[in-house]
Amino acid sequence: MLSSRISVPLPPTPETEDILSAALSSLFTDDTQTNHGTPGSSVVYHSPRLGNIGLRIPAHPDVEEGRKLFAHYLWNSGVIAADAIETASHEQDGDDDEKKDDEDKSFDRTLEGGHEIQDATETPWTWNRKYWDVRSKRVLELGAGTALPSLICALSGAASTTITDHPSSPALTTGAIEQNVKANVSDRKQTVDVDDSNSTPGQPGLSSEPDTHTISSKPNHTISSQPNPNPNPNPNPNPVVHVFGYTWGTGKMYLPNHYGKPAPRQPDGFDRIIVADCLWMPSQHTNLVKTVLRYLDPLRPDSYALVVAGFHTGRAIVRHFFHVATGEWKDEDPDPDPETASQDQDPEVAEVQGRLKAVEMFEVDVNGTRRPWQPARDGETKVDTRRWCVCAVLVRR
Repeated sequence: MLSSRISVPLPPTPETEDILSAALSSLFTDDTQTNHGTPGSSVVYHSPRLGNIGLRIPAHPDVEEGRKLFAHYLWNSGVIAADAIETASHEQDGDDDEKKDDEDKSFDRTLEGGHEIQDATETPWTWNRKYWDVRSKRVLELGAGTALPSLICALSGAASTTITDHPSSPALTTGAIEQNVKANVSDRKQTVDVDDSNSTPGQPGLSSEPDTHTISSKPNHTISSQPNPNPNPNPNPNPVVHVFGYTWGTGKMYLPNHYGKPAPRQPDGFDRIIVADCLWMPSQHTNLVKTVLRYLDPLRPDSYALVVAGFHTGRAIVRHFFHVATGEWKDEDPDPDPETASQDQDPEVAEVQGRLKAVEMFEVDVNGTRRPWQPARDGETKVDTRRWCVCAVLVRR
């Protein structure tokens, strides 16, 4: 179970309530948690290849605008995206031939729209390296929150990792993303440099480019973690990480500690765009697609958007995003949701609709079980929606 990789650090002198709270996910396995941690606290993600990653959960925001962003939790979609990226990026080159047959068997390429949809299975499968391997790729994450997928990218050999969230997000305003980068990328790189007698310690984990925001420490909040048990070495010994404030659908990124101040140098195209649990607001679906179209490198046909989203906010809302993005899966319900129906009539939707296509799409649960994507499932309960997520790879048409 992927959620078992998340643990809540106990205080130095834990009380019974602390121990019980930390064990809830293990005690009540039938009640799937869609998010982890409490606002302002920290959790540990136990990576099977990279060791323990301590994550500061953003504090609960004081303003309504920040609360609507739901950045003050670690969501299952982020955990699944992190697992996919880590697994695909750390497989050895010698595994290609052995796993190629498995990947070829993993897809039914005859379904609607010509996109690849995985066949039903009760066995966890490998992640297709063609899409999910980030080594030597320029990566952008939207609506990052704790930024777990981005941290995995930076530690797995990405050429650069750009982490963004809304300028008013507590993930930025409280310095949570910056501290997570410092604790898990910058300080880890510094430790490696100090241990390597042939290298000279320098500024770790940061680009030397003038537009890169310097990650600063927040001494008033310590991320609780445990020693990393022999983590795999990073294929990129000098990971480059950028942190920006960004509003979906726009063309400008801002410095995280200066609300409204544009970054001196604006990012251009990216090879991978991570969209993890960003689909809960139908009003933002068009802006999300605009962002993908703006930043997905048009000169590289192997550039992909990696979309992972839970169904706990409603399968119809998830379906609506893919309808806007691909032009497929129109809502055939005679009594459609008023909000999504009104969005479909928006002229801005027509400008972007159908300009992307899904080349891979399936559903996965917290145990790693997979099944084909379906825009609607009869008899689906709230318990079911909490357990499952959709995973899709989008590319320009």
